[in-house]
Amino acid sequence: MNSDTEDDYPRVPSRRRALKAAASIGVLPLAGAIPVVHAATLAFAPACFDVQDDRALIWLCANEASKLHVRWGVAADALSEQSAVRTLDRSSDFTGHVSITGLPPGTTVYYRVFSGDAAASELCRFNTKRLAGQSFSIAFSGDMQETYKPFRIFDVMAAAKPDYFVHLGDTVYADSPKRDFAPTQQHYRMKHARVRADRPLQAFMSQHANFAIWDDHEIENDAHGGMAQLPVAEAVFREYWPCASVEATGLYRAVALSPAVDLIIIDTRRFRSVQAMADGPEKTMLGTRQKEWFLETLKRSKATFKIIATSVPFHGGSQDAWGNYKTERDEVVAFIKREKISNVVMISADYHFARDWSSKRTGIHEFMAGPLATFRAFDRTPEIRERHSKGPHFVFGDDFNFGLLSYDASTTSLRVSYQDSKGAVLFDKLISSA
Repeated sequence: MNSDTEDDYPRVPSRRRALKAAASIGVLPLAGAIPVVHAATLAFAPACFDVQDDRALIWLCANEASKLHVRWGVAADALSEQSAVRTLDRSSDFTGHVSITGLPPGTTVYYRVFSGDAAASELCRFNTKRLAGQSFSIAFSGDMQETYKPFRIFDVMAAAKPDYFVHLGDTVYADSPKRDFAPTQQHYRMKHARVRADRPLQAFMSQHANFAIWDDHEIENDAHGGMAQLPVAEAVFREYWPCASVEATGLYRAVALSPAVDLIIIDTRRFRSVQAMADGPEKTMLGTRQKEWFLETLKRSKATFKIIATSVPFHGGSQDAWGNYKTERDEVVAFIKREKISNVVMISADYHFARDWSSKRTGIHEFMAGPLATFRAFDRTPEIRERHSKGPHFVFGDDFNFGLLSYDASTTSLRVSYQDSKGAVLFDKLISSA
């Protein structure tokens, strides 16, 4: 798994990435539909982020100073709509994104990146917000590290044909190896670029709508809101994983994936109190402003299912999880019960194994997935397997994995399943709407 040259997948791109880019883009699905004139303009394949209502963000990354735009349409051979032109230069590590608007709901959008009138990417696609009566699925997982490239699990995930993908954090391990870590813009950019050079990841993200949240390793192990490098780490994260956040600081936001399903993404790093602080009303995971927004968003949601993306497990008891912020966790549970908010489903990662954390006590479903491509916790710390396996719930830690939430419009139910790196179904559970 740690080979630098397996199937010619590059582990570390050079800073001048033109030749690597041409090779990367050439393996994407739908290749050859239209000649790519300036493939070497792009360092990595484009990707779609944060589809919501009638708009989406298209991520771009070039090898050199470039002026790029996106052409899109609802037919692969009719890209009649066009975004604004975006200038990419060294100040943003040659990354950036454009917003495309006026997207029709319930359809597939096709797009390509252009430099002037010359195509700079292969044909890409994503699904827009689903209409009432449409069934759809959401893949989710987290935790991937550059030394485990190629990330072949994304090929398996693509075969499951999800409409959306939620990356639950640790998109990079910027602080590994520790001896090379420096909390600087240059270092963070280098680590993100190395991860995004992965070809299975590029191929997947160019053909699906993506949402991403960070966890600690985009910043530093066990990161909290008092760390001096947070602004630069967040700025670089946004360069490589754009998001339509509520505020300029912090990555939290909410989107309606359909009239029946809301996705609420919370930021469990930017505002949290230091882990060693004694628990109590002053200790927070979310911070005052985000917590108010989060609870109000939950209360206002008219969707049948409220899916909450939290990078660390809500029911987990470790120092870095919600169990070390018990007062605030209890406040969230009490609010959900008091407001009679039903069908709350949390998705999480971070522990490097999969588990069903659903609790009758809290009334909240929670499904943790991962890792996508890094060490497996049960291998490194075998004794935790027994501790987490007590009881009838699902636990799996012997392979890379991802979860899949499938909404069935005909029954207004949500099915949760897990797959390993070979596509074997590990677990399957139906959640009926209350």
